[in-house]
Parts: sequence; structure tokens; C-alpha cells
Amino acid sequence: MLSLLRNVEAISAGRNRAKLHYTLLRAVSLLLGGKADVGIFACAPQGEATLRLFSGPTIMNSALALWPPLLDQVRSDGRHITRVVHGRLCGAMMLQASELGGEPLILAYGIDHDPQSKAADEVSGEITLLARIYDNQIRLLDYSELDSLTRLLNRKTFDETFDRLLAPPSPDEDEVMDERRHAAENDNPAWLAVIDIDHFKRINDSFGHLFGDEVLLRMGELMRNTFRSGDRLFRFGGEEFVVLLNTPDEAQALATFERFRISVENHPFPQVGKVTCSIGFTAVSETDVPTDVVGRADEALYFAKDNGRNQVSCYEQLLGDGLITRKEEAPAGTDFDIDALFDLK
Repeated sequence: MLSLLRNVEAISAGRNRAKLHYTLLRAVSLLLGGKADVGIFACAPQGEATLRLFSGPTIMNSALALWPPLLDQVRSDGRHITRVVHGRLCGAMMLQASELGGEPLILAYGIDHDPQSKAADEVSGEITLLARIYDNQIRLLDYSELDSLTRLLNRKTFDETFDRLLAPPSPDEDEVMDERRHAAENDNPAWLAVIDIDHFKRINDSFGHLFGDEVLLRMGELMRNTFRSGDRLFRFGGEEFVVLLNTPDEAQALATFERFRISVENHPFPQVGKVTCSIGFTAVSETDVPTDVVGRADEALYFAKDNGRNQVSCYEQLLGDGLITRKEEAPAGTDFDIDALFDLK
């Protein structure tokens, strides 16, 4: 019982969703013991399951053919199913999917089977409990990290995400295959963009806040459809949005933000009709702090809005062309009001 409680505590204390499934795998492995096989599978849209994480002496990559018949029976209702396969008791269940996207995950395990023992039922119940704690934690993380209207990441999540973007991988992350894959993607340079809806106050004044909220909802949908799943999308509040983008160079970053700007311009917004946005973006370095990098992107945004709106401006390009001058960065430890950066009209 003490071991189970410790595992419950470890999962319920998880704040990094990228590592939470690893915490669940480790908890189930400790619960079942060293002879057990435990794995987490990702389900592709076409229905094929891919082994992402695993633990155990014989585990699924050496006996992978045993698992598809069981995994094919797993349903999205989270029901725990068990089958005896080649003398081993195998179980599987669907895990709670995050609103942030990603492939649905299945927890699966295999242990030695003794038909005369009641231990299997007890183990099955304990594993179900751990999976439900994991599900609840995913829901709590979504609730705390997502904006209630657009379901993009919210403002308070930004600082944590920015810090993790620049931090080197932890030892635990190096042990997780899936996290190594994402770390490789993050080797690309990072770019931060501030997006502002043009004349949003006029939209609210002319059509009412209900249609203003509809514009914000559609903006969130367009962002999810335009940017990749690995990019980080935020609503800062009001009509301001922020994107953390990983792409090889400035030209590709510009092309991506231009594609989004055009998608907004061409989208038919209910009642409102045509809506446009202005975008300012900048490169993110390992020495940056949130206020500095947002300040640079915001300066590029101001330039775009002051020069006709409905356009994309890059801070580094503007600086190189002499259209703006570099400002003094605030000394370390100086109080800085990041909200002042978004006081756009």
C-alpha cells in the first residue's frame, strides 16, 4: 500500500506534461516488479500503434506481434481490458488525451499468470487507479495551462514554457525515446512572434463582444491549423497572441508567419467579414529572458502597425535596414512590466 501511495503521489505531483507519461510508466513498472513488461503505445490516426516507452526484460519490441490483437480492442472510454497471451496476463487501457493534441496513448503491461492467484485482480485495480490519477492530472494541467476561450496556452504558462525551451534536457528526458525525438526538433533556432488583431476594439464596438469572442475563437483555430504541433501557441489576453516557433532560418519563419497572416485575411468571419492581423517576430537566443525577447518582437509589431497594418515585420531585418534602433535592455533584476508591451491601440 505504501508503494502504491508513493506512485500516486509521484503522478499527481507531475507538472511537466512531456514527462508525465514516463512517470506513469515508472510507477506501473515499480508496482509490478522487475519481471513485468510495461509499455506506452501511441495510436496513429490510421489505427496503427507504435511503441513509445517501455520497461521490462522481454518487453514488446522483442515480442511485438503479441500486442496488436489486444491493443485493437482498446476503446476510448478508458476501460481496462485484460487477456492471457502465451501464458502471460496482459492488460491495456486508453489514457486521457490532452487538449494540446498529440497522438492518443495506450498503457499496456504483461505479467506472469497464475490462474489460482487473486493477485492479478488486485494488480489490475491498482494499475487502473494509477491510470485514473494520470488522467486527472492531464485534465488539471489542461485547465491550468489553457486559455478558457481559445484553448490555446494561457499567459501564465508562458514563462515556464520559455524557460523549458532554452533549458538543456534533464537526465530523465534523455531516458525517454519520445522526448529525445522532440529534443531533436528543438535543435532548430527558435523564433517568437507577437500577433495582434487589427482594429479589434472597433470590432467589439461595432458588432458586440459576442462576435468579438467569435473572432478570437476563429483566430485560435487558424493558429492550430497553420502552425505545427511542436510550436507553442499562446493567448496573452485581449487580442494579443504569441507563437514560439522552431524553424531553420529567418526566411522560413517569415514564410510561416506570412502564411498565417494570409489565412486570417482570407477567412470569412461571421457577421464581421474581413479581419486582418499584424505580426512582429524576432530570434530567440539562449541568453534571452522573456521580457527582452517579447520586447523585440513587440517593437517589430509596432512598426508593422504604424506602417499600414496587415503585415509581418522581423526585428533583426528592421535593425539591419536601419528602420529601428536597438534599445537598451533593462539591467538584470530591474522590475519590468511586461503588460506594458501589449498596450496597443
